[in-house]
Amino acid sequence: MRRSNKGLAALLLGAVLAAGCKHGADPNTIRFRYWGDTEEVKIIEGLLKDFEAANPGVTVKPERKNADSTYADVLLQEFAAGTAPDVIFVSTDNVDLLSGSDKLADLNPILAKDPDLKATDYYPAMIQRFSKDGKLLVLPRDVAPIACVYYNKDLFDKAKVAYPKDDWTWDDLRAKALKLTIRDKDGSPKQLGFADDWNLADAWIVSGGGKHMDDFYNPTKFTFADEPAIDGILFRWKLLQEDGVMPSSSDNQALNGGAMASFLNGNLAMFHSGLWKTPSFRKIKDFKWDVAIFPHKAGVKKPMYWAGGSGYTMRADVVNPDLCWKLVKFMAGKEGQTRIAATGLAQPALRALAESPVFLDGQDPQNKKMLLVAAENGIASPAWRPWVEFLRSVWGPGTDPIWIKGFKGDPAAVLKETQQKANDKFFPAK
Repeated sequence: MRRSNKGLAALLLGAVLAAGCKHGADPNTIRFRYWGDTEEVKIIEGLLKDFEAANPGVTVKPERKNADSTYADVLLQEFAAGTAPDVIFVSTDNVDLLSGSDKLADLNPILAKDPDLKATDYYPAMIQRFSKDGKLLVLPRDVAPIACVYYNKDLFDKAKVAYPKDDWTWDDLRAKALKLTIRDKDGSPKQLGFADDWNLADAWIVSGGGKHMDDFYNPTKFTFADEPAIDGILFRWKLLQEDGVMPSSSDNQALNGGAMASFLNGNLAMFHSGLWKTPSFRKIKDFKWDVAIFPHKAGVKKPMYWAGGSGYTMRADVVNPDLCWKLVKFMAGKEGQTRIAATGLAQPALRALAESPVFLDGQDPQNKKMLLVAAENGIASPAWRPWVEFLRSVWGPGTDPIWIKGFKGDPAAVLKETQQKANDKFFPAK
């Protein structure tokens, strides 16, 4: 398509302005990109104000964006236009889209010169996950095992069901969920036994000894439809479609909200998510609650736990690298992690902090120590740049139908067909 001279001139002017902004940036100002729910925003913006107070003359401009699939896409567009922010909050779910070039600074040389922090202070899995080609692209702020099964102790007591223990299995969860599910004669839910925060089939794959791909760093094929990975997906499918202990979309409507709302309202016995729900759950006044580690398949000697994590990075070409590093260090070092941990929002990526009273503070959830085990045995999404494209173009379209209420097909066949399409697209036979 041919562009008009007027349109071309506008594009050139935009490029010149972007370049001008970049080279003429105020060295005492930092543009800071992040996301977060209401509670997290308060914490982060409070930290930023404290940073400004400790650094007179410095201005941090917070730019909050939604933590959805477009977060990294917007950043890529901004990098291309020369308008990307200086310091950026990223996670294991989106960093790979930004790591394919020299957009992000290599933090290793900076960290090596810093007298206060060492890479060995952090959980090794997080340093590995945020590194690429020998470069540390992100300083971890938290490690986030999605291994919390929150449970309503009052509902367990009323049904005379024993509380979950940290050595429980999938079968234990199913047995408890069946006893804790109450439906009307027409099938409408009054109380449900179990739900996850979103479709967390990943947790079932890895807790059963399976993997999505043969290698999470240098994959050659998908394996989610091979045993034992498929066993976990099918177990979750059975809980939803056959046992009815999990909410369908219509069940969520009947219970006036999603899974988290149902748990807060006392209509859900067990809720699977991450530690970040804690600040909201600490406001619960109507019932007692605690947390257990996500269950594993019987016979698995060393279960793994689906995990995430986040941290801070900075643009490779910032005009004020020392100041930007100072902010990265403040947010992802001892100060920032201590403040985040005190709210119950996140588990520090600094191992010593996670093992200290800073994190194990005696507040609810009382069983938070189980996350130390989950962090040591956590596994994040593959560090493979096309992963997000796979989720969008193959995994979602291929598997979404099996979770819809009334699905009558063979879920195993759907998964095998989806795996074949994924391998054909991303690993075609040579």
